Amino acid sequence: MFRELVDPHPAAPALRAERRSSLTELAPGEWSLLARNLGLFASEPYLCAVERSSFAPTTYLLLRDGTGRLRAGIPCYLWDGGLDPALDNYEPFRMGGRWVLSKRARQELWRPTLLVGSRSGYRTSFILDQNWEGGTVELVTRLAQEVAVLAEEVGAQSVGWMWLSPNAASHVARCLEFPEDLVLGGPNCSIPLPAPSFQRYLEGLSSSRRKSARREMQRFATSGLTVERRLLSECAEEVVPLAANLQRRYGHQTDSAVLSAELRVQSELLDQRSTVLVCRDRGRAVGFSLLYRWEDVLYGRMAGFDYQTGGRAGAYFNLAFYEPIRLGYELGVGRYHLGMAAWQAKVMRGAILEPAWILVWPPPRVRGPWRRAIARRRGTPGEAEWWAEQFPGQIDLASDWRWTYSGLLGQTEG
Repeated sequence: MFRELVDPHPAAPALRAERRSSLTELAPGEWSLLARNLGLFASEPYLCAVERSSFAPTTYLLLRDGTGRLRAGIPCYLWDGGLDPALDNYEPFRMGGRWVLSKRARQELWRPTLLVGSRSGYRTSFILDQNWEGGTVELVTRLAQEVAVLAEEVGAQSVGWMWLSPNAASHVARCLEFPEDLVLGGPNCSIPLPAPSFQRYLEGLSSSRRKSARREMQRFATSGLTVERRLLSECAEEVVPLAANLQRRYGHQTDSAVLSAELRVQSELLDQRSTVLVCRDRGRAVGFSLLYRWEDVLYGRMAGFDYQTGGRAGAYFNLAFYEPIRLGYELGVGRYHLGMAAWQAKVMRGAILEPAWILVWPPPRVRGPWRRAIARRRGTPGEAEWWAEQFPGQIDLASDWRWTYSGLLGQTEG
């Protein structure tokens, strides 16, 4: 059912596959050693927070060598299609099947589905030992084979490898029987923070954008609104209604109790890495931005507003951009990660784009229509061309391998 979608040749026979339901079952530091430099969303505390707050059961697929040393891993989540407000953009029917097949897609055929990698954060990286003698593609091939076995054993009808980083997409593309099952999902955004100061960031903007940024900051400075910094544990319950407001505004399923539980778990595991920028109007919280520092990056993780009050006086732009960038400079990080959506606003304020890919393994009954639809799309300007047209100064398809199938397949290991 799924095994035939992966390169059938034996991969890394010296490796032993293992499954665990929690990273707490691993030896201390095992996962963190391989996850260095892969960012917040691949980190042990963040994934532990996800597994504790997720409705979908978690399985970590691990590969060990003959000595028992961990060489690779990936988290997987089995979702039965039931209530899970946080899954709007993290499952293959919504982000792949309905996108490609349109009205012909019937979501009941896709459930249950196995989600591989990102369950939140819009970025999946494989946890790989770069020193493995067989190479990283060999490790990914074996992981893909194990994903296929797991999907069949648990009765999954579809599999979604969600929001793959360019390197992850390149690795997995070369171990697939049908690499065309990869879909370009869209870009993540991040703002470089060049040394030495916030002033240097402003100087990097165009003249018109620099003037606009100063107007937005000045408008906020004279609004009477204030911004204070708190640890997540100090304000988690206070900001939940604001987060729910934002999610509902943009059409996401939301549940305040679920949001509260998610933030409570994150405050237990990531509190000392958190900063919450709380915007207040005469003491009342009217907006917030939740940020985490991990390695050399400041991550914007969640935000929310009282749109009757906090939306005025440039509160959004200051909480989403200028105040986090100031904080980033104070912390000495090199980049501010903003994630998906609102691409134009982010690029106008200095963001650069990195593509995120989705690998969809559709249900067997729809694979024919799926691949025919993909083939038709290949004959016309596709997603990559659309993004390049929207952001011509950002994306050069001729020189940037990350945006095209040929680029992914032609990239050397790294």
